[in-house]
Amino acid sequence: MTADLSPHALRTTAPVLDCAARLFSEHGSRGMPMSALTHRIAAETDTDAALLRRAFPTRFDLTYAVVLRATRERVRSRATADDPRAPATERMAELVRGHVADGWRHRTAIALGQELLPTLRAIDPARHREIAGLQRAFREHVREIIIAGVTEGHFTVDDTGKAADKVLETFDSLLHWYDPEAGLSLQDLGGVYVDLVIHHQLGCPR
Repeated sequence: MTADLSPHALRTTAPVLDCAARLFSEHGSRGMPMSALTHRIAAETDTDAALLRRAFPTRFDLTYAVVLRATRERVRSRATADDPRAPATERMAELVRGHVADGWRHRTAIALGQELLPTLRAIDPARHREIAGLQRAFREHVREIIIAGVTEGHFTVDDTGKAADKVLETFDSLLHWYDPEAGLSLQDLGGVYVDLVIHHQLGCPR
């Protein structure tokens, strides 16, 4: 039951944002009127519609909440799972597998974020800084693992910053082609991406 939550609490409530992400995935970011979105989310999550309207007065507010929650979860889950004591190759492999899984789970929010961020930069710098700050922190985390791998003699890259950017681009590339019904499991996909990142992009010998 979420009917007794405040509008502020609703902005981070998982059932509400999960439902919103699913509806965006099914109908597109602008495929449903905001009134219909609010009605469906209220009905499917047992939430008071008036509270939803106060929490998310516009489609922009709802989209931002979905993107922010997904970005936080992806960044924090990978940082929490990392073991700085492990060899960099193991750390990167774990990060790639986890980020592939996280990326697929939050694929709708990632696509929404790619659409939303240019608008945020122009009309809502504070919100843009919040999401961009999380993304920069994650990039720095990836770069730190790459630096560790170079120091350990496992990775061969000339520019750790550019290498981190390439790895991050690779993480989200699965959104453009992966079909779980085509015969490649998400676990197997993680293995493919581990090989691509560690051996091809970061130059680690087999």
